[in-house]
Amino acid sequence: MADKSYPYLLLMNDLHIGKENIPEFVANWNEALSICEKLDVREIAIGGDLFLSRASQTLDILLAIHDCLLTAAENNIRVVLANGNHCKVNQEAVRGYCHVFDQHPNVLVADNYVTLPIGDGQYALLHIIPYFPEDGNFSEKLAEVKQNGIDPEKKNFLYLHEGINGALSQPSEKELPANIFDEFERVFVGHYHNRCVIPKTRIEYIGSSRQHNFGEDEEKGYTVLYSDGTHEFIQNRANVRYKVIDIEADKVDIHLTDLLDELKETGRYRTKVRVHSTSAKASGIDKAKLLEAGASKVEIITEEPEQVDVAASSLFEKFDSHKIRETYTAFCREKEIEDVELGLSYLSKIS
Repeated sequence: MADKSYPYLLLMNDLHIGKENIPEFVANWNEALSICEKLDVREIAIGGDLFLSRASQTLDILLAIHDCLLTAAENNIRVVLANGNHCKVNQEAVRGYCHVFDQHPNVLVADNYVTLPIGDGQYALLHIIPYFPEDGNFSEKLAEVKQNGIDPEKKNFLYLHEGINGALSQPSEKELPANIFDEFERVFVGHYHNRCVIPKTRIEYIGSSRQHNFGEDEEKGYTVLYSDGTHEFIQNRANVRYKVIDIEADKVDIHLTDLLDELKETGRYRTKVRVHSTSAKASGIDKAKLLEAGASKVEIITEEPEQVDVAASSLFEKFDSHKIRETYTAFCREKEIEDVELGLSYLSKIS
């Protein structure tokens, strides 16, 4: 190992380029390149979900990525792409949308997996596995890395795009058990957008490269690996942030409007205000004033549960995949949730 550690590789995932967010994607990408230039990093690894839609990609999306990869080449930066679940039509397939770019001279697209040296490779390796279904053939790909990729004389790191038990408050039966990764010194994971470390493990969700909606926290950005195997998180500052302010009805005053005005002036925030109130006080809350002050959205949350019209469905109605997606779409419309497609893509897994 070299005496002096130096930054070598930048990781980012869940860029989710779609037809409506190309400028945001480009700003995200250019910030990553500027970080690489500042730190003299010559390699970027994208660990899944470069794309948003699994159904198809528009020409504008493909050209935006094409141009960004050319810009990386002009800066002598190699890019390693791993397909995420949003990058594939067939989730079990090896090839996905990322393979459209595998002939760029500075681009390497992972098939089953790829192993990269960290620094000079004498101390540590990074193994990258694209997304494969947790309850499908992912186990085969992991076994292949363990058998053929691991070097017992070095530290072995893993970069994934999977769901692992312990990362979410409500685990899923389809998620992977954490103990199958015990052979690795550290596991970096995309897929879930908020950063977290699974307790009592060396598994770390490194977060998406930028915020996509109000449901995500602000800790988004880039992870830089150093030649000695250490790593550093760098906050995304190029993209607009989504901020939620929860406040009681009796605190909706000039201090709140001043705060909204300050956030608006920065040009860096979209702000949603959730006012917690009783039904009796709700009608007295001036939503228009808060919107004028700078709030992007205002929600009134009352203590009493709302009466929901359930006449459209009976207790015995079958909620199949189609009905669940239909109900979810109606819910998003009611709650003014913008990113409906992302949720629908997850619900489409329900058979």
